[in-house]
Amino acid sequence: MIQLNTNSTMRNIRPTLKQRLNWALTFTLANGLIATVIGLNYLRWMSVSDGYTTAYVFTLYGGQFFLLAMVFGLPLILLAFAPWRTLLITLGSFWAAILICLLSLDTAVYAQYRFHLSGFVLELAAQAGQEVFNFSGRTWLEAGFVATGVLIGEIVLAWVIWHWHPRFLWLGAAFATTLAFQMTAHGWHAWADAHYDTRITTITRHVPLYYGATAKRFFKENGLIDPEKIREQAQLQEMVGARSRAEKPDYPKHPLACLTPESPPNILIIAVDSLRWDMLDEQWMPAVSRLAKSSLVFHNHRSNGNATKPGIFTLFYGLPASYWDLFSSTHTPPLLIQRIQELGYVLRILSSTTLVSPAFDRNVFSSVENLRLQTPGSSAWERDAQITDDWLASMEEWQQEQRNQPFFGFLFYDSPHSFSPPPDFPRVEPFWDPVNVLELDNDFDPEPYFNVYKTTVRYTDHLIDQVLEDLRQRSLLDNTIVLITADHGKEFNENGKNYWGHGSNFSDYQLRVPLIIHWPGREPAEIYRDTVHFDIAPTLLRSVLGCSETPAENLASDFGLFAENSRHWTIAHSYMSHALLIDDTIVVTDPAGNVDILDKNLEPKASFPASAVLVQSVLQELARFNKN
Repeated sequence: MIQLNTNSTMRNIRPTLKQRLNWALTFTLANGLIATVIGLNYLRWMSVSDGYTTAYVFTLYGGQFFLLAMVFGLPLILLAFAPWRTLLITLGSFWAAILICLLSLDTAVYAQYRFHLSGFVLELAAQAGQEVFNFSGRTWLEAGFVATGVLIGEIVLAWVIWHWHPRFLWLGAAFATTLAFQMTAHGWHAWADAHYDTRITTITRHVPLYYGATAKRFFKENGLIDPEKIREQAQLQEMVGARSRAEKPDYPKHPLACLTPESPPNILIIAVDSLRWDMLDEQWMPAVSRLAKSSLVFHNHRSNGNATKPGIFTLFYGLPASYWDLFSSTHTPPLLIQRIQELGYVLRILSSTTLVSPAFDRNVFSSVENLRLQTPGSSAWERDAQITDDWLASMEEWQQEQRNQPFFGFLFYDSPHSFSPPPDFPRVEPFWDPVNVLELDNDFDPEPYFNVYKTTVRYTDHLIDQVLEDLRQRSLLDNTIVLITADHGKEFNENGKNYWGHGSNFSDYQLRVPLIIHWPGREPAEIYRDTVHFDIAPTLLRSVLGCSETPAENLASDFGLFAENSRHWTIAHSYMSHALLIDDTIVVTDPAGNVDILDKNLEPKASFPASAVLVQSVLQELARFNKN
């Protein structure tokens, strides 16, 4: 008589929670190893030239791909609490196969466009139909065989692991090692970033979903680094070739065709953090409004960013902020600054907010010597007053010692962003004091808060008035282009969706900004056609700095403020998300890859008319200046 081992049979049918968790963790780590192997495809784009960079890449890979497997393996951990072994293995195998196929697809997308796969790209392709990726039947068949093979392989791997039970001790050690690699890589990157070490910072952008840590401000505050001294040493090393630029962007697309202007004008760019377009009113900005009457006023101008980082980047480069990592890691300045320096301009860069975070010292102003990274002052209004005083003093110095050279100035005011007016400056009533953003909600009356903002705008206009009046008294306005704009706008719940401030959506309230250009030799005009920050750099390069023979498309992502041809779409970025703006539609992707299609009032839309030509143009623009 055969006696069945009931306990053993039940264990096979109903495995314990420990067994199921053991399997899920081991299966996750195994797929982390598979992901690491696939990730070796990204090595061809990295400059790994010595033992130092090799060690960093080893550390980076040792943490990142296993960590991705751990994050995306969390559903398996939750599924392991269900008591059914077959269901766990089946769903786990399908889930792992999908993720491995997506990673493989990302390597193919990266090889072609030099950016990683995202929900944004997939949504554009879905809206445009099969014309974007018009694969042959054979290609689809081959892809199907590969996907099937991956799935079969995952199923086999899953069952093998089920019958092989490593101890929890080894699993714990593996996860601890992964986290140690990850923390080491981030710390290494933060230290390299603070020391302008492009050998390290140029590597990380090639790894999917990796955002290398930065801590320059922390290192400075704790006395671990001297940013000004480090920056000077890095510039010197690059000048003598001691520090190589491992990877340079394909920028410009072709060499500039420029002539030296006979009498180049002075250029002054004044940017006000968070200044909305509707603040250009005599009630709030009387000084700037007076200047506008004798200037070019662009009434439908938008920034290509809803935050400072993308707003200032796109202003100077005329390129999408998706290039931030590439230009920062290689310390590649914008062509606008390069050309200004070639022509012998005297540069004066004065910012109320730090130039370290966001790290404009590593991109926009990376070639500027003796760059002041931090303006003294405990509040925004004090720093705004300080940069105004410093500008006036520098103009006195310039007129006495360097007036034979044209000057380029950049003044970046911060009070409207920080809601920081001087204590004795007249208030717009009713005035919210103190400001407590924790009280903001959909039922909050925005007027007192908006009045704080208007007060800071008036204060900033008062400071700009001093700058403009000084130019008048020195008889310089007739030979100085003065451009006044903002990095982004500011929202006070106008859409009724509880949005306050900036960086949270791509509506007009956060993107639309003033653009006033006092341009000697040009008749005043009010211009109502759509323009964007992408237009500014090519306009100055081609119309002011002698590069009129250089096509705008070699320099930037749009054609210029005065071009007859322009795109009917543009790209805007936030801190982590970005959007395609086309007609009355906003296509937004968030860091998790989710995509929303919205109208201008942020209401959901089912779809938008995306053609294959449009999608291909957008994808090309996001990759056009990458080195192939």
